[in-house]
Amino acid sequence: MIDIHSHILYGVDDGSESLEMSLEMLRMSEASGVSDIIATPHVNRKGIVPDWADLQERVEALQSAANEARIEIAIHLGAEIELNGATMELLKKCTASHTYCLADSRYVLIELTDQTRPSIAENMLNTLLMRGYWPILAHVERFPQLLEDPDRLLAWIRNGVLCQCNAGSFTGEFGPKVQERARTLYRNGVVHMLGSDGHRTTFRTTDMREAREELARLARKEQRQDLWHSATGNADRILWDRVCYPEMPDHWQAQKRGLLSRLFD
Repeated sequence: MIDIHSHILYGVDDGSESLEMSLEMLRMSEASGVSDIIATPHVNRKGIVPDWADLQERVEALQSAANEARIEIAIHLGAEIELNGATMELLKKCTASHTYCLADSRYVLIELTDQTRPSIAENMLNTLLMRGYWPILAHVERFPQLLEDPDRLLAWIRNGVLCQCNAGSFTGEFGPKVQERARTLYRNGVVHMLGSDGHRTTFRTTDMREAREELARLARKEQRQDLWHSATGNADRILWDRVCYPEMPDHWQAQKRGLLSRLFD
């Protein structure tokens, strides 16, 4: 498994608070079957943009500490970039340096906010695509406005935008509404990547073992491919900087609603 969304770098954002916590988070990842993890500290949130060179040094130091602790996991650098007007200035034409991209690729992890207007986001995402970036929407299940207009979301995906879900969303970690939205996205085949979005060791962790079991159960129930495996295959393209061409659904299956759908889940 490749975890493309995590906050394992300590002292950078609202994620890990210490080296010891970061190492424990990595141990949780390893126990979950994760071979590679991308550190994605918040960038452009509240206007704060960490220095890229500093982040690279922090990843190298954490990798060295993980190796010394005999944690067999490869750590890559990326960022979770909040989408707003400043993003267009931060992410100019994509160059060989791939600054603030995932694992030295052209993929960028983009975070929408509650204030994001889909029409404006669409223009920005199209601009990023024209500049040579490959956007991935972070924890897309947390933004109900996208499922209220699935045709728009499908159009984004056709244009090259990918979607990431948090593994914990499938187990109800973020509440029943988010869980049902994640299932709807999965049912429609538009979850392309998975991430722990791990922040700490006691809550919002990098432990995805329960989610792995839940995804296997959903695959049997929905008679679809196990998302754990398909997301790993897609994420591998990030590490090789290769384009991901996801299959598109024939039609959109609406979110299940009501007591009966929950009783027979």
